[in-house]
Amino acid sequence: MEKYFLYVFILFGILLIICFIIIYKLYKKVNKLQKKQLLLNDKLKGQSAEDLLYDVLRDGIEIKTDLKAVHREISSLQDKQSKCFDKVKIIRYHTAAESEAKLSYSVGLSNDNGDALVITGLQYRQGCNMYYKQVKEGIPDFELSQEEKCSIDRTNATDVIRKK
Repeated sequence: MEKYFLYVFILFGILLIICFIIIYKLYKKVNKLQKKQLLLNDKLKGQSAEDLLYDVLRDGIEIKTDLKAVHREISSLQDKQSKCFDKVKIIRYHTAAESEAKLSYSVGLSNDNGDALVITGLQYRQGCNMYYKQVKEGIPDFELSQEEKCSIDRTNATDVIRKK
């Protein structure tokens, strides 16, 4: 009988040691969790995690609304920009065969919609005559000379300096 008590006492001691080891490990894990919780509380500045999550969700909805407004504004600006003159080109040339100086010019302002404005200054011995012509959607209000057509051309092929 004494043997059984001794075995039970040893078994109880071993179980008690195992329980203390488990309690010690659990205490360490709880201590780590408490440190992380304190760090999280410091970062939340007194707010609960649920309140913070609701704030983030509400901010996300506001950002989506603002983003839609920005997209609409960008589309509006792109529409306006397509109507603005965004390319300026100047062509200098001589009008009379006896004049070697290139004193005449055509200034072309154009946009992607085919609208343009051409300002031409023709130099003669008697003086200088200035003209302007409008182009609306690719159709000029007066016939354009070759130099005027060149001044509103949107390609880079005519940007090469023309020879005499």
